[in-house]
Amino acid sequence: MNHPIRKLFAISSIGAACLLGMSATQAADLTVRLAWYMPPHTATADQGENFAKAITDLSKGSIKVETYPSGSLLKESNIAQGLSNNTTNMAIFGMHWWSKYEPSLEWDTIPFLVDDASLLLQTLHGKLGQDVNASLNKHNVEVIGWGFYGYAESYINTKHVIKTPADIKGLKIRSEGKLSAKFLAAQGATPVAVDSSEVYTALQSGSLDAAVSGLSSIISRKWYEVGHYITAIHYVPLVYPIQVNAKWWKGLTQEQRDIISKAAVSTEKLAVADIEKEFNDDIAIAKKNGNDVYRPTDAELKEWKATAGVQARKDYVAETGASGQQILDDVDAALNNKK
Repeated sequence: MNHPIRKLFAISSIGAACLLGMSATQAADLTVRLAWYMPPHTATADQGENFAKAITDLSKGSIKVETYPSGSLLKESNIAQGLSNNTTNMAIFGMHWWSKYEPSLEWDTIPFLVDDASLLLQTLHGKLGQDVNASLNKHNVEVIGWGFYGYAESYINTKHVIKTPADIKGLKIRSEGKLSAKFLAAQGATPVAVDSSEVYTALQSGSLDAAVSGLSSIISRKWYEVGHYITAIHYVPLVYPIQVNAKWWKGLTQEQRDIISKAAVSTEKLAVADIEKEFNDDIAIAKKNGNDVYRPTDAELKEWKATAGVQARKDYVAETGASGQQILDDVDAALNNKK
């Protein structure tokens, strides 16, 4: 004879087991899309892979990360919009790509504003980072961690060694943003806006004489194969934040947000170390290939700073007004506190 209490216990046990099973399934069903456009073996790509692995490890596999590297989902030109509309939930890409919507976010392209990525990381964890985040919040985006592309801007060209800004005169050169274009034009060059994926063929065909970018792109995108002369400069560490779609982010549980945030922050210091190592490794690769790699002397660097740095700062404030001045004030205040 079946006892009614035993039946009730059995039904309750089955129900509890089903609920536990549903809970485990629901947790495992969280799939996150993470995109970046940099090619493999770059600091950004490495950070993306490390970030994805850290999420998997910290969540014990309950959060699945789908990675879309090398522009396979979104390219440089549309990744900001793609994050804002949740085509990708998370992305690692250059903050300066937001400048067409928020001109002040091109601040990190100002030459020699900060030439130490480790110091800049500390600064971003203060008021500077808060103000940057406030600007991105307007576009449904939130920063949850910081990363760096590497040091921009280095130069590659097919004509001659570039030692000082005066050597840029007369070159058709791929620029990198509005401030870069203004500086190049002021030196007598012809700045040309070209997507990084098209620079190789442009240098090869002669439609470009030269290109400006980080040494990371010059090597990883193999531009050194079609441009003999490279000028390697610790110009400025470009900031590549780990960004999320804000509406999607708010829809996660607190536990999920904590796991993903912890994973993001865990990659930051390694990202700084990576760009330093990458800079030196890239110089070695170029030299091994037979390229002429030039490092400006201290006297020449002073000339670069006086020409590129001072003018870019003035152009930036003229373009961005009070919002840009606030960013510069944040940087200056942080750096003065570190002295």
